[in-house]
Amino acid sequence: MTKSQSHSRPRLVRAGLAAASVTGVLVALTAAPALAAIAPLTLSSTAGPTTGGNTITATSTATANFLSGVTAPVATFSVPACQTTYNTTASTAVTPSSASATAGNVLVTTINKISNTKAAITVPALPLAGASATTTKYNLCIYASNSATAAQIGSGTYTVAAAPVFPGSGVVSPTSGPALGGSTITVTATSGLPTTAGSITATLGGTALTNITPVSSTSFTAVTPAHAPGSVALSVTTAAGTKTIASAFTYANGISVTPNTAPNTSAATYLDVLGAGFLTPTFGSAATNGRVWLVDGEYDPAASGTSYTQGPTAECTGVVVISDNELICSLNLNTGALTPASATANTGTPQVPNGTYTVTVVSNGDAGVSGATGYSQSDISSGSTFTVAPY
Repeated sequence: MTKSQSHSRPRLVRAGLAAASVTGVLVALTAAPALAAIAPLTLSSTAGPTTGGNTITATSTATANFLSGVTAPVATFSVPACQTTYNTTASTAVTPSSASATAGNVLVTTINKISNTKAAITVPALPLAGASATTTKYNLCIYASNSATAAQIGSGTYTVAAAPVFPGSGVVSPTSGPALGGSTITVTATSGLPTTAGSITATLGGTALTNITPVSSTSFTAVTPAHAPGSVALSVTTAAGTKTIASAFTYANGISVTPNTAPNTSAATYLDVLGAGFLTPTFGSAATNGRVWLVDGEYDPAASGTSYTQGPTAECTGVVVISDNELICSLNLNTGALTPASATANTGTPQVPNGTYTVTVVSNGDAGVSGATGYSQSDISSGSTFTVAPY
């Protein structure tokens, strides 16, 4: 062996060892699996009742794909922060200040993978944190499997609240109001109403109440919307869900007329009538069409027969329905007088006499229909009063 050969061999050995060392490091680096990021989840409902039983969905962004490669995810609702691996120890002892990782750790029994980005979860019963608590926030923690070493793959937040309890009667006061809406009502519960502004929504007959103001855990005030006449249900929604009370409020068929006076020298006084349910009738000149009458007293078409018990003195014609809550028509006080018993032209006295009348909107202008199914007429009210008099 030459001298140069003897010197080169140690260099080759050292180079080989160095290469092997680098390769080993690379193998070690590539062999260790990287922890996947925990996907933030959007819940279809972020609040519900303490009793549970409702189903929500948890969805990640399309890029997160938090359920990719997962066949049987599991989940818990936890008051403390989610643990990084699945905790199989259940606890209903909700103590948010506790250091115990299992405090308030409630296991989900039903969770279904819908897609790589969505899961459906049946919410278990989730207790409130303390006897005086009205709400409690939980962390929804989703894991890759039911193994104790399964990594957390997604999380969201969910709040439970005690559902309000309502008495058997007297929930709404007053119990009735005009179809025009705009009345202030008080809704009374036995317990459980949240007192934070914005924490309550409610509807009457499916239409939202406005200006909802919590007063206490047993009452709130609100303003009624316009609605077609009749008895309607009240639905109150809080973080605990929705409670519905049937036949809680009755809308009276009241209207408001502008202007409310004109002289009988006018052949065309245009009335702007506000009320509710104007889209339902078909207004026109046929006997059974919807009509707008000027009546001396309370309109009574009679329950049967061909003549009116108390018919119209004049008609507001050319009805144009602006919306379900507004119509416009033209009243001829100079030559448009009618014979009340027959609703035909009063040729002997065509001018409507001076006096106080009631504007009445009817769904069917024929005689003998007061007992007919679906028949309706507006109520007498201060807003429906119309005076014929000189200025």
